[in-house]
Amino acid sequence: MKKLFVSMAFVLVAGSAFAQMDAVKNATKAANKGDFATATSLIEQALNNPETANLADTWYAAGQVQQKISAKQLENQVKRQNFDEGAMQNAALQMVKYFLKADQLPDQKGKMNAFTSKMASAIKADMGNLINGGVAAFNGGGEGSDQKALDFFGTYVSLADAPMFEKENMKADPQFATIAYYAALAGIRSENYPAVEQYAPMAQADPENGQNATEFLVEALKKQNKTDQMLTVLKDALDKFPGNQAFFANMIDYYTSADKYDEAQAFADQMIAKDPSNYFYNYVKGFLFSQQKNDDKAIEQYEQAIQKNPEYAQAYAELGKSWVLKAQDFSETASSNPNDPKFAEDAKTLRSFYEKAMPYLEKARELASDNVSLWKQALSSVYYNLQMTDKYEEVQQAY
Repeated sequence: MKKLFVSMAFVLVAGSAFAQMDAVKNATKAANKGDFATATSLIEQALNNPETANLADTWYAAGQVQQKISAKQLENQVKRQNFDEGAMQNAALQMVKYFLKADQLPDQKGKMNAFTSKMASAIKADMGNLINGGVAAFNGGGEGSDQKALDFFGTYVSLADAPMFEKENMKADPQFATIAYYAALAGIRSENYPAVEQYAPMAQADPENGQNATEFLVEALKKQNKTDQMLTVLKDALDKFPGNQAFFANMIDYYTSADKYDEAQAFADQMIAKDPSNYFYNYVKGFLFSQQKNDDKAIEQYEQAIQKNPEYAQAYAELGKSWVLKAQDFSETASSNPNDPKFAEDAKTLRSFYEKAMPYLEKARELASDNVSLWKQALSSVYYNLQMTDKYEEVQQAY
């Protein structure tokens, strides 16, 4: 009786497996007939059933169903019938995902599946829909659009490492780096920093977008607190793109956040020596001195930045603020007693600081009138302390 019970149990399990495989076959048949609702329902059951969920046959059939859905929409487009481009692109995306999964699993006989060449051909024929789907998601906007774009672009990029395409050398195609860039961009926009870390390095080969991709990678590593990796990327980036302000600023930010001002200054000097004409390096060096409360040296660097770029509003603003800070520091020790012999002299000195600050802040306002936070507070302080009431009220009321 015991052996009979075991045999009966085996028959029941086998019968269940065969039933599920029938569902897989019937899903394919339904898709071939254009009954996509039935096909989708049947294949989803098989994908979630333990008897068939780990078989290549099931995932291959699931991909075939999506392939038929995509092909039907294309047929409708050609025939100028009711056409849903989004449905075609989404089906193509799901087809690729299912086929990639199928290629990792054994078939029902325990062997690696025999569908690889067919799946590879189908994917190559539909890769354009992955690109178009990502572009449509970007252009469509709305909640989740960036993550959706990442799904399309990221899936396209993942094909380069798929076993079925190992002989294709897809990364050699210039378009590949561009798509990787858009995947990284979608990752930044959706704040999916692990995805940025995955795709941005591939995008660095893109001649037009490689620098931006590197910026994305730095940001992603920074957000994930991967400081050592970020520094390695930054150092390489500064050698390759020495004029990039974002890389330089990130490096300085690292040093200042770690309270390593001496190293930050040494790094700034190094960059100035490499590119003496770069005004931004002097600006940052001035900023570092400002952070260390050394206004005199900060002023020197801001003046050099302005000499190199007379249209650099930030340098004018910080130069003006440095004079305001000198005024504030001086006022703490200046005489406030009108009967004190030093009172008149101190008042004159204090006024001179504000007078020196005024033209720089007014120039900053002229160059960056929309960037009110850059100059308003300091300029208001100047007008107030110089008793220029009309100008003070104008600044207060105009913005």
